[in-house]
Amino acid sequence: MRAERGQATVDYVALVAVAVLLLGAAASGVGVGAPAIANAVLGQVHRGLCLVSGRSCEVQRARPCAVTSTRDSHHLAVNVMLLRIDRDRYVLRERLSDGTVRLTVAGRTGAGVEVGVGLRLQVEKDGRTIGGVDEARAGMQGVLGRGQVFSARDDREADAIVRAIRGDGGRVPRPRAVFYEGGLRELGRFGLSSLIAGAGFEGASEVVLGVRKDAAGPLTISLNYGASANALAHALMSGPAVSGGEQVVMGLTLDRQGRQVELSLSGAAGPAFGTVGTDKRRLGGRRREFTARIDLTDPDIAAAWADFRRSPKNMSAIRALGERLRARAHVDMRTYGTRSLTSGAAGGVGAFFKLGAETEDTVELATLESAAMRPPGGLWEPRLDCLPMEV
Repeated sequence: MRAERGQATVDYVALVAVAVLLLGAAASGVGVGAPAIANAVLGQVHRGLCLVSGRSCEVQRARPCAVTSTRDSHHLAVNVMLLRIDRDRYVLRERLSDGTVRLTVAGRTGAGVEVGVGLRLQVEKDGRTIGGVDEARAGMQGVLGRGQVFSARDDREADAIVRAIRGDGGRVPRPRAVFYEGGLRELGRFGLSSLIAGAGFEGASEVVLGVRKDAAGPLTISLNYGASANALAHALMSGPAVSGGEQVVMGLTLDRQGRQVELSLSGAAGPAFGTVGTDKRRLGGRRREFTARIDLTDPDIAAAWADFRRSPKNMSAIRALGERLRARAHVDMRTYGTRSLTSGAAGGVGAFFKLGAETEDTVELATLESAAMRPPGGLWEPRLDCLPMEV
């Protein structure tokens, strides 16, 4: 009887292997016309295998995506001698595909040194740009920030939360999550301009370590790399402007017991084009975003992750982890159309030492244009739940 039970196990494994191969072959054909059906079948097969193993089998579901967003940000910078201090605040309002609204309110302070030469006196007011920029500067800062994330059932509740945060009445609700971040930032700027013509370039890059605590319990540790650049040229107080940036964030989520449960990688990039000078700076473009999530409680993933942590420089461990991540990741891809409107003022004077200040207000609007996902072990399919239905 013991031998028969062993034979049954072998037969069962063989049948499962054949079924998986057949489904994989069928999926490659079905995926072109009906990827959602193929993904549903493959997902149930994976879940069945998980249940047979006796493990706790939670299904990794697609999360709501942001359909529209508005980011209202304010930037202030002060230079005194070699010291530069930056203060940034923003409110990000996102309408999600499930009808809820997510609010992120955050602030960040940067302090460090900036050196260079030049003269800067520029004001944007009532559609007019007055003054000029002649300078070349570079700097390094340490940055610290803090933010809160709130969840609202609808726009009316989101408006009430914003009013309460601004002190216009009402009680600020308990945030859904709180995050802290700190890191380093590099700054660079070059400009030559006058009332008639000119050109300028400025860029920044940063590496930031963050910690986010959700009210539901999970703790996420993240490493964020970002870079941005702006270039503009003007003649007779108007001209073209180009802006671009990229951001990559790696996150590790821990549960209440401190166990590693999810590894994530997300990124965003995209150029924007517009005008500057005769009006406030207006830019429009497209931003592409991706998010990949890995369930570290999956035994195969957990084993590869453990091998990698023991030998992070071992090429075979890196290769094995990469193969499993590529096959078992839940991936989302989104494309947004963006528009931004910026106004501000700046002034300064100095050679090696500088005395000056600048302020800038920016409102950026984003609208979802396309969205697709690939579930673990599945095929790419459109996120119909995120896109409006065509009539």
